[in-house]
Formats: sequence, structure tokens, C-alpha cells
Amino acid sequence: MLNMVHIGVAILLFLLALLSILVAVLTAVKPGVDRANEGLVKIANSIGLIENIVVGLVTLTGLIAMFTGSWSLSQLWLWMSLLIMVFYSVTLVFITKPARLVLAEGGSEIKVGMQVLLHVVYLLLLLVSFALMLLKPV
Repeated sequence: MLNMVHIGVAILLFLLALLSILVAVLTAVKPGVDRANEGLVKIANSIGLIENIVVGLVTLTGLIAMFTGSWSLSQLWLWMSLLIMVFYSVTLVFITKPARLVLAEGGSEIKVGMQVLLHVVYLLLLLVSFALMLLKPV
């Protein structure tokens, strides 16, 4: 049951990461001070908060599954996945959100492009973490 919850929450996180990319791309259409961008930033902040909660749930269910399962703490893939989730969460709060707030005040094309790039990197990190979970390399 716990593994199914872990997988379901991980899929939800993947979908939220895709939604974040969509919002970042929509913001990139017309960078700068705009009423539409202000609304998109509010939506992106809400998605970011939900993403961070889901990252916490994925990490918590993964840690519980690790302690109740047959995996030892010496396996590298567990630590790598945990580090990816911590990095994901910390950068969402301390890098992506402040950058998004700057965009609402009037961002340039470079800043908006970096925002899109950040979200694509997050999605790629999630794919690496999913691969580690599925393949469980030694």
C-alpha cells in the first residue's frame, strides 16, 4: 500500500513539474510588467507551494518504505534520490520563487528564459530520480 502511495504521489509531482514548465513558458511569451504575468506568477506560486508539499510527501513515503523494506542505508541510489528531492525542494523555495517574483516586477527575456530552464532541469532531475527508484542500481 505504501509503495502505491509513493508511486502515485511521485506521478503527481511529475505532472506538477510539467504544469510549472507550462506556466513558465506562458510567462515567457510576453516578459515584463503585465496583468497577465501577475496572474501567472500567482498561479506559479500556488503550484510551487503544492509542488513543495508533494516533494515532502514523496520523500516521507520513500523514507518510510526504505525503513520498512529490505534496503540498507548503504545503497547509493537511496542517497542520490534523497539528495535530488532535497535539492528540488530547497531550490524551489530559495531560487525559483524569488526569481519568479522578480519577473512579476519586470523581467527581461534572459530572466524569463532562465526560469523556463530551471523548470526543465527540475523535470530532468525528477526523471533521474524515477530511474534510480525503478532500476535500483547497486
